[in-house]
Amino acid sequence: MKTQKQHRDTGKSSFRQAWLRTFGSELNAPKANRWVLTSVAVVALLGTGVAMAAWKVDDDESQRKLDDIKSRIGNDGGTVTRHLNDLNRKLQIQQRNGTTPEMIVEPTGDEALNKTQPSSVVVAMDQLCSTGAATTLGMQQQTLCQELAKTELAQYRFSLRMFERSKQNYDRLKQLEDRRRSLSANDYANIEYNTNEVLALTALMDNDRDRYQTYMAAYQARVSHLQNSRSALTRNALKGNGALPGI
Repeated sequence: MKTQKQHRDTGKSSFRQAWLRTFGSELNAPKANRWVLTSVAVVALLGTGVAMAAWKVDDDESQRKLDDIKSRIGNDGGTVTRHLNDLNRKLQIQQRNGTTPEMIVEPTGDEALNKTQPSSVVVAMDQLCSTGAATTLGMQQQTLCQELAKTELAQYRFSLRMFERSKQNYDRLKQLEDRRRSLSANDYANIEYNTNEVLALTALMDNDRDRYQTYMAAYQARVSHLQNSRSALTRNALKGNGALPGI
């Protein structure tokens, strides 16, 4: 029968082997209470065991999923490679060829428009709408004239600002299309991202167009209203009714 000392030696040898299998090196530590060392080792081994068990669960789950995929592929007589190739062909997007159409050339020379003034001859407002008779009718006519001139100038300037905006949108669109042409048919993520950018730019351009058309309609309605008001003042004056009521 083994003596108590032999049992201790056997236990130490088993512990040493377990330590080496777990950590890959000898336990180099200063002499300490053997119960302390034993406690540290047990905690370490138990922790490692838990981690191994957790890994095994995850691995088993992954294996089950792979087996399921293999089973389904095997049932329809296919292979993993064939199915991946089929998926790859379905996801492929035809590369964009050609170039982006050129934007309409901006007028130059005598055809070019000044961004702030519709004419090279700048007429001051008091000259454009001179003071008439020192009557209520005269002051109303002058006010309507000034409002009409300011509205027409605002309409002109807004149109040219939108023209500049359209050039910026075109430059952005050309960059996106050039980028699209540089992508391969299999570059799915970047192609999708590029598509989303083009859609976002298109939505912005649609919004710009709607805003422009709406504001142009509002400007034109105001111009018509002011012109009708001036005509009404003139008719009233000819009839001897004087100024427009409420103005």
